[in-house]
Amino acid sequence: MQISSKGYVEFVTIARLCVALMLVVSLCIIASPFARAQDVQEMPERLRLGVVVAADENARDRVEPFRYALEEIADLPVDLFLLDTMGDAVEALASGRIDYVRLSPSAYAATYQLCSCVEPLVTAGPDDFPARFYAILISKRGDTKKSIADLKNTRLAVGNKHAITGYRVPLANLAADGINVRSHFATLVEVQNPVEGVRALLDEKVQATLGWSTLSGEAKNGFTAGTLNDYYVSGGRGFEDLEIVWRSPPIPYSAHSLRKELPDNLKRRLRAGLMDLRRESPAAYLAIEPDLPGGFEPVVHADYRPLLRTYEDSNATLLGAVDRP
Repeated sequence: MQISSKGYVEFVTIARLCVALMLVVSLCIIASPFARAQDVQEMPERLRLGVVVAADENARDRVEPFRYALEEIADLPVDLFLLDTMGDAVEALASGRIDYVRLSPSAYAATYQLCSCVEPLVTAGPDDFPARFYAILISKRGDTKKSIADLKNTRLAVGNKHAITGYRVPLANLAADGINVRSHFATLVEVQNPVEGVRALLDEKVQATLGWSTLSGEAKNGFTAGTLNDYYVSGGRGFEDLEIVWRSPPIPYSAHSLRKELPDNLKRRLRAGLMDLRRESPAAYLAIEPDLPGGFEPVVHADYRPLLRTYEDSNATLLGAVDRP
């Protein structure tokens, strides 16, 4: 049999390709169990759950339904670590002593500022409305709707320098909108609480005040919760004369947070299980979120931007001590 040089080259080329293909397939067969083994090795042996107990002496028993549900969701043993304060929770998560903890939104921002080693999974809400709230700036209603520009060189009521929605969030986020509160307003007047700020506004001691609101539900009742609702429920005069001039970006109520280094498949499993928790096990859900019974919603790091801004170096001077009138 005679074979042409062209046919021979094609034959050899095809043969080599077949051998190479068989080698690749063999390597894939060998590598697959190895890759699966790596996935198993990456999964932690246990999940360390932190819970802030404050003065709750029965916290361990109260949280047990959630700990058990988390074991079922993660398919891992879950160890419970009781923490006295939110500050302790921030330190424990940042240092790697725990893997999972429910944080306040400001505590999440503080943890991320410390180590950039955490990420949020879900937030809880108080009702069936979106699980977000807002810092707001309130003024008296006029003939036309006011803007921030209309309030230049007036007096603004604020909370103390540690107040989240009464000071830190609005000052930092107004700055992001191009408004430096310290130079825009003539004076920052410190008040004890947001409702006192509303009273000062209606008494014309200030021309604007800070507070917070869900901005959900009926505006005529001051929405479902927040400064305007508190004032409405108190029966204070002049409620109908109030208007919102500015609002911050939406802020999640809580931050169920994980160490970022945990495997992605575990994170996905946890997020999916938590999203179903209120329906599947109401007792377990309420064990960890007794004050926010509305259920979990997914969140990402960017959702906490209004709080993260308060830790930026560029806002350090802005968020210093409150001016005195």
